[in-house]
Amino acid sequence: MPEDLFGDAVPPTQRIRRKRAFRDTDRRTLGERLSDCAHNPDLYELAASLPQPGSVGRPRGYPDLAFLYFLAARSVLHSARRAVAHLEDPEVWAILKSGAASALGPQEAARIPAWGPTRAQWLRAQKRLCGHSHDLWEAYRPLALRQALAQGIFPEDETRSWSNPQRHQLIAADGTVLKSPTLARAKQSVDLKTGEIRNHRVDPASVPQREGGGTEVYGPKYVFFSARRGSDYMTRVFLDCRYAPHLHPGGEAAVGVSGALDIMAAAPGCMGLLYDGAMRGVHRDAIARHGGLVINKQHKGNEPQFLETLRPARCNHQLWAASGRVAEKVHFADGTTALAPVPIRRLERRGTHGFRWYHVLMIPCRHGTHEHRVTVGTTSRADERPPGQSDEERRFHRAEHLQQIPEFTRAHQLIYPYRSDAESGHAQLDASLWNGRLISYGVEAQQLLTLGFVLAQNSTSRALHQSSAQLQPTG
Repeated sequence: MPEDLFGDAVPPTQRIRRKRAFRDTDRRTLGERLSDCAHNPDLYELAASLPQPGSVGRPRGYPDLAFLYFLAARSVLHSARRAVAHLEDPEVWAILKSGAASALGPQEAARIPAWGPTRAQWLRAQKRLCGHSHDLWEAYRPLALRQALAQGIFPEDETRSWSNPQRHQLIAADGTVLKSPTLARAKQSVDLKTGEIRNHRVDPASVPQREGGGTEVYGPKYVFFSARRGSDYMTRVFLDCRYAPHLHPGGEAAVGVSGALDIMAAAPGCMGLLYDGAMRGVHRDAIARHGGLVINKQHKGNEPQFLETLRPARCNHQLWAASGRVAEKVHFADGTTALAPVPIRRLERRGTHGFRWYHVLMIPCRHGTHEHRVTVGTTSRADERPPGQSDEERRFHRAEHLQQIPEFTRAHQLIYPYRSDAESGHAQLDASLWNGRLISYGVEAQQLLTLGFVLAQNSTSRALHQSSAQLQPTG
């Protein structure tokens, strides 16, 4: 029987553990993380992207740079109150002044006050920054991608194997529901005993939502995109974060597709996306048509679908789509049948603007092995094929049933675990929140919060990359 390109799946008990154990040297102190943020050049570019204050009115006590640093420090220190307490210490605030002196020069650094802002000053600044939260994210996305490219992620000149992509050539993305800052779901409630009407503050972005395990969580949903090179902790680069509105057309996965396509368009070395089962055939079709891989699990409700019957020479082969790949229906002497996966010889990508993907099959036969090419990953439309031959007219959702890298293969077992980067990123975000809950109300304020988290994480990633590059021998 011909050898399969993707290999046979290995039973769970025989799989080799590949995750590197966490070491003491992987830890990062609070002082080091605050220093990482202060010496991140993206912090100063973000501050420069904000509109400058006018000449009318009272001058601001702190520049926007100080409040963007406060955003990142709030994520490191887990709350605004702790950030105020630490940054009002002149010795801690000197970390920012040192970073500003390196990035902007001593004169600009001297204009920054000797200690950090009070909580009242921060709350006033946050109201103003909320009006620019979308613009700040638009400005930061290319900066985050530039950092990823500088750290060896998505290299354009590196050899690419579509059947065996590497970790640093893929985006790891997933959606998460963040717990609402309040348990109240209505602005008013009535005490049934006393008749007292009580007013509550509610989060306008929070709604009841179900996560993958079926657990209901009350809060907003955000989709995070990240990538990394190597297995070192804290070296992940967050590329983007997008709000997924409730009842958004296509759901969370549609937001994931939009973000992934934007990253792929800006980074030619990016080969595709790692996602969970929320991404269905229509979403995989969109990314595959733009030349990218989608590596995720098949939906559990997918039943085998008849594909076609081949009659080369004197034989007859009935092909079905099952478990994400082509399988042949085999008849046994006792009258029973089974679907046997057909070996795949090659995964092909063809096209320049609109891409098509194929599995080159090697169908075993007593008359000799037959080579047959089958389209995968995309669902053909009526205007793309002769009348009556398109998947749309046949009502066969090819992208839903035939994956580029089938799930129950060795290749999928080796590549798909890289998606755990998305899960660990969510865990880091939850850990940065006071009591694991959001500390901001409304999408605009929450976008500032996610920006601060991503900026803090990427600052540490940049610092670790620079220190490792300095330790490497030259020549």
